[in-house]
Amino acid sequence: MHINKILIFFSVLLASCSTNRAIKNVQPATSNPTDIQDSYLYSTSVYGSDSGGPTANVAVLLPMTGDAKVVGNDIKTSVETAFLRKVKPNIKVSFYDLSGDKTRRETVIHTALYENPDVIIGPLFAEDTSILRDMKSSKIPAISFTSDVNSLGDNVMTMNLIPTQSIEAIVRQMQQDGAKNMVVLAPNDNSGKLMASVANKVSSVYNIPIKGLFYYTPGNSDSIKEVSMRASMYNARSAANSRAREVLSDILAKESLTAQQKYSLRHQLEKISRTETLGDLPYDSILFLGNGEDSKTLASFLRYYGVGNKDAAFYGTTLWHGSDIAADFTMSGAKYATLPEISNNFVSLYNMMAGKDPDYLAAFGYDAANLALGMLFSQKGQNAFLFDPSGYTGTSGIFRLQPSGESERALRIMELNGTGIATTLVDAPQNFLNPLYSINTTNLRQVDEKELSTRGINPGDYITIPDDLRRKSAYRTKTIGANYVADDDSEPAYAPVQIYESSETETVSNPEYESAKYETISRKYIDSVEIEE
Repeated sequence: MHINKILIFFSVLLASCSTNRAIKNVQPATSNPTDIQDSYLYSTSVYGSDSGGPTANVAVLLPMTGDAKVVGNDIKTSVETAFLRKVKPNIKVSFYDLSGDKTRRETVIHTALYENPDVIIGPLFAEDTSILRDMKSSKIPAISFTSDVNSLGDNVMTMNLIPTQSIEAIVRQMQQDGAKNMVVLAPNDNSGKLMASVANKVSSVYNIPIKGLFYYTPGNSDSIKEVSMRASMYNARSAANSRAREVLSDILAKESLTAQQKYSLRHQLEKISRTETLGDLPYDSILFLGNGEDSKTLASFLRYYGVGNKDAAFYGTTLWHGSDIAADFTMSGAKYATLPEISNNFVSLYNMMAGKDPDYLAAFGYDAANLALGMLFSQKGQNAFLFDPSGYTGTSGIFRLQPSGESERALRIMELNGTGIATTLVDAPQNFLNPLYSINTTNLRQVDEKELSTRGINPGDYITIPDDLRRKSAYRTKTIGANYVADDDSEPAYAPVQIYESSETETVSNPEYESAKYETISRKYIDSVEIEE
């Protein structure tokens, strides 16, 4: 079977309880990160001695057969490469095939633990990681590759990127770009709801209010089209355009005008008639929380409804990485956060071993093996080494592990240009001396869909007619599509008010409101593998 493409993706399962396995927050960094490939060289240990000292036992738990065998074997190659590069006597590395049904996998994990490993590399998936955590002693460190934060803790950690970190990274970029208000478009699934909850929290930290939040069904063009129409205020802006053209046409047809007035009105009518919509949006930025394919479809429908990236800046997350969104010329100027490029040295080394370029999981595997070696050879102590607040430089940028088991990774900001290859706009940070993230993603509150908060559109604000004609009732314009809601969930939300055909002289008062009620989210990722032949 020839494998053309492998996608590792995640979904999030909402639950009523949250994990309490975190030990404490990571301490502030005191120096620049250490190169993980050579960290063990700067200390000595009984391991690696030819004098008959004790043998270090490393267990590697990966799926090497079955549906996930390609991914598992890619990581296995990286781990083997890390150990083979340097001669280290008294190091025993045992590989265990973690595939098959749950009962078989539990047996494999039990067998690996029976050998009393000093450190474990793997597993790949959340369920296996949770099984391992519950079976092993908390003294044995396990370096996994899952993005499920609820499967971590008790000395189980992950090398994988926690996807929610890219949200804070890109919202920080939005702030630097001068964004004032945003709209959030998220998949209507557990993953999207988690991401939306993070975006909601981050928006308040960086003072970019969310003017609207919309959920769409992933991969469903009808749902995406409907959300795009609502997010673009198409109905109100289309009605405003029609009313403005009607007023201008009626004046030109019915009134006695000077030549200069006729020229002005005709020019305005021609300009407005080139589009179907009229009026400013209540936001200047759009945050896409879905993958590249859905984001492309959303952007296409938004343009259809009169909102292009010239009207509002487009931003995405690391879910855009590797998609063909970079080849879409209409997305030029859009930005997203993702990991740094894998180092050329590792790409060359891996290519020599595997005959192909590595992906990020393979790179994480190489770093995990070097991290395990560094721990075994370090005199700093196990926890002091693994949770060094200054972090390490790996094959794809700097990273550090937290006692909760989560990884913290520096991200870069990419900009699309329609060529198929995104360019690096902002390089990833090179150290942790300044904290990269300020958001604690535990105990998040679920965010419901939120209609646009807008004062509506009065077509009269976008056309200029003679002052004496404004007094005629036939040429009066009214506010269309007003909707008053709170900017974020830190304040009580006003009940939505849709106002159509309201008089220019009328005032709008907000009705009584009640505090918004939310349910607690516990984050749980379920990793899976999609294989296309």
